[in-house]
Amino acid sequence: MVNGYVQNRKQPRLEILYKIAMILDVDIRLLLESTKTDKNEA
Repeated sequence: MVNGYVQNRKQPRLEILYKIAMILDVDIRLLLESTKTDKNEA
């Protein structure tokens, strides 16, 4: 399941995302930020 998240094939439910954020001791918003760069940026 985690591999699916890492490979971006699956998205965790919000409840699971909240638990991951708690375990990692980070704000849940950090996990929700997009990591894709815009093609116009360069």
